[in-house]
Amino acid sequence: MKIFSTLSLLFILLNSCKKQPSVFKIEIKDANKNIVDELKQIHNFDQPGFLYGDQKYEVWKSCSGEWGGTVYFKNKQTQVIHYAIASCPVSVNKIDGKYYVSNSSNHMIGNSDILEITDPEKMEITKSIPVYHPDIITREYEAKSRLGTKRIIDSSQVIIATSFVYNKKLYSILTNIQGTKTTVSELQNHKFKTIAELPEKLFYSEPIIIKESENHQKLYFQNPKSGILEIKNNILKLTFYNK
Repeated sequence: MKIFSTLSLLFILLNSCKKQPSVFKIEIKDANKNIVDELKQIHNFDQPGFLYGDQKYEVWKSCSGEWGGTVYFKNKQTQVIHYAIASCPVSVNKIDGKYYVSNSSNHMIGNSDILEITDPEKMEITKSIPVYHPDIITREYEAKSRLGTKRIIDSSQVIIATSFVYNKKLYSILTNIQGTKTTVSELQNHKFKTIAELPEKLFYSEPIIIKESENHQKLYFQNPKSGILEIKNNILKLTFYNK
């Protein structure tokens, strides 16, 4: 009887230690393409600073480098613009009616944070959204208030390339400030938990993000290698361009 109980316990322990299936399917391949030719085909560059849109809001950004940035929520019905400090926005996602603004700055040691915004109407009001241009840096127009926002995570030496939602959970593509490690990480209890790893040295500079839909986006990168990371639901397709 004791032997049977021991064997049963061992069987349970072995099964509990089995590797859990990955949340994401990651595909990596090479393509005989030129990133410049690919970027010429994109027609979404006519709205610099536009981050996200739903039935009620247009969400825009501005960024002044080391002096921080701002996220703007423009009410489509009233045309009223609400804004708050966000340094510097890279993506906006929505879960159960709440907005999550992912921010990143590579200044100094690098820093990333995510803001939760339950009701944009509680943010301060501004008269206009300045034209965003990454090469024009000024603190003149940036917000000075955090009203209506809640910072739910703040990490140093980590850069968020983008964030996305799958099964009502928020995930981020993270890279360390040295660019030597890239991960898919889930936001859990105000911390980033690594779910999967991508090839190292993937992003040395900010990728160009094209959001096709709520659950589909493409990241075009050019340094140190060139290619595209496509995220659709739980499938990540990474293609390196050889030309």
